[in-house]
Amino acid sequence: MILTFLFVGADRVSWLQDFEAEYLEKIQRYHRSEVVRLKPSRDERANSELKKKNETDLLLSRIKDSDFLVVFDERGEALGSVPFSKKMESWFNRGKSRLVFCVGGAFGFDDRLRARADVTISLSGFVLNHHVAQAVVLEQIYRAISIQKNLPYHNV
Repeated sequence: MILTFLFVGADRVSWLQDFEAEYLEKIQRYHRSEVVRLKPSRDERANSELKKKNETDLLLSRIKDSDFLVVFDERGEALGSVPFSKKMESWFNRGKSRLVFCVGGAFGFDDRLRARADVTISLSGFVLNHHVAQAVVLEQIYRAISIQKNLPYHNV
């Protein structure tokens, strides 16, 4: 199974580039992985609905019918690291070729992506900046793997 991270947002944020490289390397020790960065819509901030629609179109164009899609959204299910790890393990057992983790841009995405999602997960009760959310996703995926593999990374 390939783990695909679909992230909306420029990759010019240096701290995120460093973080992404470090955690992608850790994840790739256990699973083939890729980060696909999609350019945010050029629509004006004042037209957030159009921006969300266009970015959702872009995200949906990268998702295959055969993918298992996990969308991170503040309206999703709140889980701790251990329950998330158990859910993720069950996703691996579904026989899909790709497990896709999706984080929208600064304005999120519209309901079409939530409707396509197999699972919607909340990262926090707080609304997170999309760059921070991307970092949290990468870290939590590695943490989930470390829990599954009984690695010393996760301290209980």
